[in-house]
Amino acid sequence: MQMITASDLKQNSVRLQDALREDLLVTKRDKPFVVVMDYEKYKLIEQYIYKIANDETYRAMENLENDKEIETYHSKNALFKDLGL
Repeated sequence: MQMITASDLKQNSVRLQDALREDLLVTKRDKPFVVVMDYEKYKLIEQYIYKIANDETYRAMENLENDKEIETYHSKNALFKDLGL
């Protein structure tokens, strides 16, 4: 992932085209601020997250019906680790 400061991006908006090839991490005061990525990639990620959420909700409902213990995630990092991302 490429990094660019917010002020550099303001001065050189052509750099947004870089996001078509590789995600672009925009920083502000040396801290991550926003990620710019290709729209099609964003839509795929959005669909994947929606599917995960629906699958997890379905399993949780099944577990409740079967009186099983439910696994929940309290951080995105734990979820991503289990998914191998």
